[in-house]
Order: sequence, then structure tokens, then C-alpha cells
Amino acid sequence: MFRQHIQSMVGIQSGYLIFSLIVFMTFFVGVLYWVLKADKNYIKDMAQKPFEN
Repeated sequence: MFRQHIQSMVGIQSGYLIFSLIVFMTFFVGVLYWVLKADKNYIKDMAQKPFEN
């Protein structure tokens, strides 16, 4: 299904499609990496910030 959509687009539109897919995937893989590697104490500290006076 996804392949059919890509093949149906011709010219410069397919370039935008591939570029946006690469940016989208890079961003979310980067966020996932950061979440998995982030310091747990930093995460807990930031979670409590809204409740501090």
C-alpha cells in the first residue's frame, strides 16, 4: 500500500515525500534514543518542576 502511494507520485512531489519521511523518522528515532539514554534522575527532577512553588 505504501509502495503504491510512492509510485503514484511523480516528479518533485516524490522528493518531498521521501525527504519528509526521512526527517520524520530521524526526529522520532532521535527522541526515542534520548528517552532511553537520558539520566533517570533528570527525568524525575523535570517531572516535579511544575509542582514546585
